[in-house]
Amino acid sequence: MSYAIIIPSKKATNLLDCIDRLRSMEETGRIVVVWDGDQEPPREQVHKFGWVEFIPGVKPFVFARNINCGLRATGQYDVVLMNDDALLCTPRGLARLSSDCAHNPEYGVIASSVDLCGTQNQVHDIRPGLREEHVMLAFVCVYIPRTVIHEVGMLDERFGINAGGPGARGYGLEDDDFCWRVRQAGMKLGVQNDVLVNHTTLPSTFRSDKEHPANVFLHEALFETKWGRHPRKP
Repeated sequence: MSYAIIIPSKKATNLLDCIDRLRSMEETGRIVVVWDGDQEPPREQVHKFGWVEFIPGVKPFVFARNINCGLRATGQYDVVLMNDDALLCTPRGLARLSSDCAHNPEYGVIASSVDLCGTQNQVHDIRPGLREEHVMLAFVCVYIPRTVIHEVGMLDERFGINAGGPGARGYGLEDDDFCWRVRQAGMKLGVQNDVLVNHTTLPSTFRSDKEHPANVFLHEALFETKWGRHPRKP
């Protein structure tokens, strides 16, 4: 199954490094950048890395909303959702995630391991191969089959509380919510320790927005209202 790589971005320096690494590590994969930067997207600069499609994001920035723009633009492809501050460290790592999903259909989402992210259970460790995660996966670099999106739906755009205005930024717990729906549908979440992504070298595009400091409690409250439970409990 072919897959598309969806990267939301507004920072050219991050995007160029991210795509440069992808092109050096992967032999295939359609790249779709959901761009909501204030400047024109760096089309000429990414040209040297091969064909990359830019589509406009929707302002103010809401992670779930811009990812959904990418999901609609990629048709029936399976997808890799990838932050622009993620650097793939494993040759053919995304192809490995694709193969894992194809051979393990009980998994609805499989993530790369990372050096650092919001959930400790996704951090790389010495155990080889695919392991199950029982709560959630941070959407730093995750593979999702299109059949799963058809079954559970796209990301919930309500998790963009106060996007662009005072208060929280436009993301938070949309990945928890999606993972909860996957688990409710009877599928597993997985982490592939043999695929590693560096998530510390590049500065975050969106978490560094000082005008909109994170308030995770708003997003947790929305999750609890929607599901009647705290998001980080098995």
